[in-house]
Amino acid sequence: MMRMTTAIFVAGLLLCCLCGSSIAAGLEGDQAGKDLQKLQGTWVMVSGEWDGKKVADEHVAAGKIVYDGDKITLSVPHQAAETIVADVVKIDTTKDPNKLHFVRKNGPSAGKIIVGIYKFDGDDQYHFAFDPTGAATPQEFTAKEGTGHIKHTWKRIKQ
Repeated sequence: MMRMTTAIFVAGLLLCCLCGSSIAAGLEGDQAGKDLQKLQGTWVMVSGEWDGKKVADEHVAAGKIVYDGDKITLSVPHQAAETIVADVVKIDTTKDPNKLHFVRKNGPSAGKIIVGIYKFDGDDQYHFAFDPTGAATPQEFTAKEGTGHIKHTWKRIKQ
């Protein structure tokens, strides 16, 4: 009986290890995995808006985001002085626009699920819009005055 219990435990553990990263990131379907793969690497900010106002040029120039698996490291001086670390918890490509769910480990709204929308412009640029409070999910790629929403455009750094 003890051997059977141990064998079941080991089999379950192996299954979790094999499937863990996809489950952890809430990747449902092939396209979500492809989109997460497409996001991998380092990106710099090309432009930004926050609540109807353009993000200052020096903050845009300092904006950088790195995707490493389902981990995000983000430098955005207009939001926080510190580097923000977050986890991608779900990508939903069944919605229009596509949605990326993430949880910041530090910085504004730490610990809260924030849902943003994204779209790619080819392989080397994408747009992302979100509500930094996590209270709402934008339905369009704008950051209109009075919404508190942020919209960024990111360009991939080629290694």
